[in-house]
Amino acid sequence: MKPLTSIVAVVALTLALSACSNTDPMNPLGYQPESKENLLADSGFKKLTLNTPAKVAAFKKMPPHRISQTTFKGKPVWVYPDQNVCGCLYVGGQTAYNTFLKKGRAQMIDSRVNQMYNQDAGDPYNPTATMANLDWGDAWDDADAYGLYIN
Repeated sequence: MKPLTSIVAVVALTLALSACSNTDPMNPLGYQPESKENLLADSGFKKLTLNTPAKVAAFKKMPPHRISQTTFKGKPVWVYPDQNVCGCLYVGGQTAYNTFLKKGRAQMIDSRVNQMYNQDAGDPYNPTATMANLDWGDAWDDADAYGLYIN
């Protein structure tokens, strides 16, 4: 009876450890980039709801999903209209904008480092790489290489 309980214990321990591991083969480091909205909120931008028709009309005139500088009561502020996700406006000062830029740069560097250390992504000489994660380039590049020009 003791060998059966030890086998069951080993199997249970193996299943428990495998459940804790990263199961995404395309993301071996477990990197999860933050959304722009989370970065804005973490940087100190305030999320404002649009509660009057005048605010909604002014909101619709703003360029969507672009941070732009404007003035409010004589002070420069940065605004980000989010028309798709929450239908709200993120507003922050210069320090919030500088923090957002710093966090955005750090996220870009983290994603580049993640790509460097992800050995399976886009290596055509890797025998375990799948066709889905290979970048074969533009189709016109191959035609140009063989002298096939389409006018």
